[in-house]
Amino acid sequence: MRLKKPVSKRGTTRMREGIKKKAAAHRKKQNKLAKKDPTWKSKHKKDPGIPSSFPYKDRIVNEIEETKRQHAEERERLRELKRQERLASGENVGDAMEEDDDENDNGDSNGLAALLESAQQAAKEYEGEDSDEDGEDEEDLEVVDYEISDDSDDDSELDKSRKAYDKIFKTVVEASDVVLYVLDARDPEGTRSRKVEQAVLQSQGKRLILILNKIDLIPPEVLKKWMDFLKSSFPTIPVKASGGATNSTSFNKNMTQAVTTSSLLTALKSYAAKSNFKRSIIVGVIGYPNVGKSSIINALTSRHGGSSKACPVGNQAGVTTSLREVKIDGKLKVLDSPGIVFPSEKKKSKVDQEAQLALLNALPPKQITDPVPAILLLLKRIAKSPEMTESFKKFYELPPIPDSDLNEFCKNFLIHVARKRGRLSKGGIPNLHSAGVSVLNDWRDGKINGWVLPKSSKESAASASEHHAIKGTGSGSAPSVEQTTIVNEWAKEFDLDGLFATLDNQKDEAMVE
Repeated sequence: MRLKKPVSKRGTTRMREGIKKKAAAHRKKQNKLAKKDPTWKSKHKKDPGIPSSFPYKDRIVNEIEETKRQHAEERERLRELKRQERLASGENVGDAMEEDDDENDNGDSNGLAALLESAQQAAKEYEGEDSDEDGEDEEDLEVVDYEISDDSDDDSELDKSRKAYDKIFKTVVEASDVVLYVLDARDPEGTRSRKVEQAVLQSQGKRLILILNKIDLIPPEVLKKWMDFLKSSFPTIPVKASGGATNSTSFNKNMTQAVTTSSLLTALKSYAAKSNFKRSIIVGVIGYPNVGKSSIINALTSRHGGSSKACPVGNQAGVTTSLREVKIDGKLKVLDSPGIVFPSEKKKSKVDQEAQLALLNALPPKQITDPVPAILLLLKRIAKSPEMTESFKKFYELPPIPDSDLNEFCKNFLIHVARKRGRLSKGGIPNLHSAGVSVLNDWRDGKINGWVLPKSSKESAASASEHHAIKGTGSGSAPSVEQTTIVNEWAKEFDLDGLFATLDNQKDEAMVE
């Protein structure tokens, strides 16, 4: 019997390549069908967990929960023990809090380590380009957060701000040597509180500087009027802390972020150099929500060569939720604080207060119950200037609407916005609430031109005189003399005369353009 030779089972190259092509075509077809399938499917396989039929499932689940609880208790015990040791040794409480937070969360520890590493690198580069004026080595950028306990979560934003006024504001003023009071350039008087100025003036050795932020949203002539008006009360520095809003008309283009923040940093360093303190100068930043406090601190750190994201920022109120201390160099620390709605001097109804806060961008959109009163205030403000009116009509492409009745005009305007932007309810009915919130968002982002001129009436002068008379001065002429003396002395301490001359030249160039 003759044995057959073994036959190879290996296929031909043509067959193998044909199988590959068919498989690739099949996968391509399946992927195409999967994209058309509206059902969402995760790419990650779901953990089936412990089967319910497993007889010891309850025991295993209880063991896992008990292990998690023991680990949490052990971490809390070690954290408390380390805090007590630091307090007993007399070290800084803020450093203890920072280290405890690092041990409690590994992710936060990695993020802080990366932040410190980037700050060290930036400090080295800065030292290579320019040496410190005082001959000292610049230290790393340090960020320390101090959480603020909130007892009641059911309170409204206004009630929380009233309670925070006693907690946060007093803490910042007591800890600070210089207080930067940030105002919105579109409505400085609306974001200004006389009680805050009184509290700072009554504190011995404190310095108050008004920061006029968002100057790119007002024309040069309006900025000049406000600077002349505010400089008669306290030293005032105009600042553009962040980039301009999209689709907005930008003013004062010569007064850039670099120029204005450098002027502010130079003034603070000048005061720190002239002071006789043997410690760092602490600068507290206060103001209404969403006026740009954190943006100013980020601009200062970036001007100094540090991180430009030392403080979280956002285009709505409530981003900053804790006191944050940022160390810029060996002689300057900045203390960021959450926005506070300071107590009003005039009694208003709840609807008027909410409308005013919404127009000041002090309320998040989710907390605005009725945007119509705020829209009415905005329309009244815009109607005072033909320039603002024309810009407003051009931005929203308004058709001819009867404007004899303001309420009817506001209603027709919101209907137009709702239809144009697709803010429609069921049945195609315009959603006026959604349209109103959209308009307030445009105002918040600087897409709508609108500003307020300073009051030069006798009522303003009378209120200013009354404000200084409350402080305890004598005759009617004494407060103005005393206030002028304070402004001149503080201007010399911060070397503001030269800064004012530079900024005035920038404003003049902007007005010429």
